[in-house]
Amino acid sequence: MVPRLAVLVVVMLLVPFGLRLIDARYGADDRHPSYLPSLEAFRARDPFDPFHRHHIARLRPELVILGDSMAGTRIDPAVLAELSGKRVYTLLQAASGPAFWYLAIKNWIIPSGAAPKYVFVFFRDTNLTDVMFRLDETYRAHLDRAAHDSEGELDALVGARRGAIRSRATSAVEAAYGANRTRNWMVPAVGDRVARIIEPGRRRRQAFVVEMNVRLDYRHMRPVVAADIDAVADRDADFDRFIDRSVLPLMIRDAQQAGITLFFVRVQRRPDGGRPPRQSEALARYVARLREYVQAAGALWRDDTGDAAMTIDLYGDGDHLARDARPRYTGLFWNRVRPLLQ
Repeated sequence: MVPRLAVLVVVMLLVPFGLRLIDARYGADDRHPSYLPSLEAFRARDPFDPFHRHHIARLRPELVILGDSMAGTRIDPAVLAELSGKRVYTLLQAASGPAFWYLAIKNWIIPSGAAPKYVFVFFRDTNLTDVMFRLDETYRAHLDRAAHDSEGELDALVGARRGAIRSRATSAVEAAYGANRTRNWMVPAVGDRVARIIEPGRRRRQAFVVEMNVRLDYRHMRPVVAADIDAVADRDADFDRFIDRSVLPLMIRDAQQAGITLFFVRVQRRPDGGRPPRQSEALARYVARLREYVQAAGALWRDDTGDAAMTIDLYGDGDHLARDARPRYTGLFWNRVRPLLQ
């Protein structure tokens, strides 16, 4: 029994080395030093994309909406512009997290020189102090577009949150097997091969890929009641433990230095039984501490949770609002935040 188990363990450890052989044979030598060495030493990535920086500089918005699909399914920018009488820019990335939001402020909004008066950051529960939220390989392509070649302050926070032992272990495994590097080119290569089989012509194939991406966008998916992130565990609702290992202080610092006021908007998660979702005592304490911290730092705060107008008929799937509810929520949102603005 023991020899068989030992053989099985050896095989399990050796088989993944095949990824290195595949990468050596078919992969491109496009590795660059990672901007987050706490996660990986090298990375194959798309370069920094200045698109949003240029557009913000050109449009010079007074209000910027920043966030993931929580903001995207809530705010109708045309309605907000009409209600507020101000220029509005939406900087939205589905499935993004606080690391992306921080880099968006640091590398796109501030360098644009537009100095919008307010940047509204939409978030759920403890996301703002969880620097690791949506920072794994599944979501890192979003971050790549917003990151420069070196992001020392962000990397220091990632390393502090992960812990030295775990960081070294993860780096050692990746150095041995190269799984992430291989997956980075293998997954799109497989998709491209399938597209070539379906549409041999290059021009028609490109149109087909664009059409499929549009069709598979989350707005066209069948609504499901379940949210895309679970309820907060009490261990994560510890504000004092995580605040100094989060990007929140950097976001507020950089915005203040640029003359920009951050306005943090905590969205209400899906109602349950006609009432706001239940919050644990730990989460209630966390939110109170977060609000106190944000306001003491000179930023603004809005919590949708408990607002009687946030009824279930506004919601689509999970915590997302229905598409036809965006104008209604936008009006509600503006009426709530307008008295807080100078």
